[in-house]
Amino acid sequence: MKKTTKLFLVLILSFIVVLFSVINAQKIEVNLMLAKISLPLVVIIIGSVLVGALIVAIVISSTIWQKNKTIKQLKQEVHALKTTETSNFDLADDEESVNLRQELKNKELEISDLRHQLVNQMMSEKKETPEISDWQENTEN
Repeated sequence: MKKTTKLFLVLILSFIVVLFSVINAQKIEVNLMLAKISLPLVVIIIGSVLVGALIVAIVISSTIWQKNKTIKQLKQEVHALKTTETSNFDLADDEESVNLRQELKNKELEISDLRHQLVNQMMSEKKETPEISDWQENTEN
């Protein structure tokens, strides 16, 4: 469908150009400062349109080239920032994991100390309270 529409538009435009050239077939003299040229009016008009289109195409292509260059630079900056951000997160994670490991070691030492204290306390309580076998011996006598 798209191709048919384009073909139809090209045919209509071609018909208009042919009609325009038949209507404007008279010759015109153009003064180019250094020379005088005698050409049909339609050739001068179409030539002027083509030169204008060429100028517009050059300006647009230079603008597009500059924007593509800017886009490329911005993509590189984004990539660099993502890389830096990722490495910063990795460093932060490394520091955090070191801190957590140190805290874990401290807690394990604290638990070990508490166990020793508990064992020592139980041993001291055991020494203070007579055993059942000692109590039975005393009651038998």
